[in-house]
Amino acid sequence: MALLTEGRIWVTDEKVIQELLERGFGEDHGGKVLLSPEETLFLKEKRKNFVIEDPKGKKLEFKDLMKLFTKKDKVFPLKYIVYRDIRARGFIVKTGFKFGTHYRIYGRGVRPGEGHAIWLVHAVPEEYKCDFQDFSRSVRLAQNVRKKMIYALVDKEGDITYYKIERFRP
Repeated sequence: MALLTEGRIWVTDEKVIQELLERGFGEDHGGKVLLSPEETLFLKEKRKNFVIEDPKGKKLEFKDLMKLFTKKDKVFPLKYIVYRDIRARGFIVKTGFKFGTHYRIYGRGVRPGEGHAIWLVHAVPEEYKCDFQDFSRSVRLAQNVRKKMIYALVDKEGDITYYKIERFRP
């Protein structure tokens, strides 16, 4: 079971905590685990027995959580589509906030703290517009931290096309 407190999802059950951490979910906060909104929705979607309650004891459903998270972040549904796809492919996905992108992705079998992320992923709608300076900035940052930059383009049907952008030196 998890508890929604001040917009954050906390897991305190020791047995569940161990399983979540082994599978690359959440951040360990000494006796409890903090889940990201994406991790919360993914677990709610994939594990029907994953119960999340608000402070009053009301059980929250997937749609309740999606509404709550979208209220705080208007592009959350787009980001979640990408998160769910990457996580379903067997990769561990963590926030890429400190790199100015949505996610950092760890290779299969690699956990945060035991290895490094290999990709930075930014989710964008298919009508996304940017200039070459934006691409250049994101690629240079990714390469400076030894990662590859990927843009996940999500169309109106929710299909994703991944574009790896890299600097080429002839």
